[in-house]
Amino acid sequence: MAAPDLPPPPPFEITERPLFVHLHPRLVDPRALAGGVVVMIDQLRASVTMTAALASGAEAIVPAFTADDARTTAAKLRAAGVRTLLGGERGGVRIEGFDLDNSPLAYTRERVAGARIVFTTTNGTAAILLARDAAEIYIGSLANLSALCAHLAREPRPVHILCAGTREEVTLDDVIPAGAMVERLVAAGRQMGPDDQPRVALEAWRSVAGTPGGILRAFLESRGGRSLARMGLADDVAFCAKLDTLRALPAREADGSFRDRASKA
Repeated sequence: MAAPDLPPPPPFEITERPLFVHLHPRLVDPRALAGGVVVMIDQLRASVTMTAALASGAEAIVPAFTADDARTTAAKLRAAGVRTLLGGERGGVRIEGFDLDNSPLAYTRERVAGARIVFTTTNGTAAILLARDAAEIYIGSLANLSALCAHLAREPRPVHILCAGTREEVTLDDVIPAGAMVERLVAAGRQMGPDDQPRVALEAWRSVAGTPGGILRAFLESRGGRSLARMGLADDVAFCAKLDTLRALPAREADGSFRDRASKA
């Protein structure tokens, strides 16, 4: 906690397309995201899973905050004749009665093509809902890094990279892909915001990007990676550690669902 009698911080003028990083949802006031463009990262594994689902031909992803919310939404869609699947996890495990868990490897074309997927996870979907007043929301990860950054290269509005974290904690597996995005977007002419969060993310990315196997090793050493490995899901971590395996770009539409914006480019 800072001293209560501190003077206001010195001004910091951003003159060229600002770029902000928020290492955990609790570190940002939702009002600061209003009107901007938000990239939500939940690297292990919601971001990659949602992207994999759309890359495999799913019609849309419908985020839900709780498992009960997801069941209610799915029931309404099914009653309207929409082919609907329930996907998600709590504590890394498929929710009882759901069709799919949160493994990107499970969302194959044979399983999800043409379906609308109502999806809820421990951290990722909550971060999406925090950013509900943003003008645009994209789902980002290392898996669609190039597609995302190419799409945002000329975006004139402020861009906010929002790391989902793990419960109330910052997680390395989200910070690393945030840094990869910072590196590319700054190279495209964006200016980092005044605090050190984008710089922390950039240093985390650069510390592993140049080392063979460095990304996977860092993910496996992170809290989320350790938990997944203990559950026998190290293959998911390995898949999530790869760059540009998926071309889909999940983007929020007017109805709140996420569809593949890359296919419209």
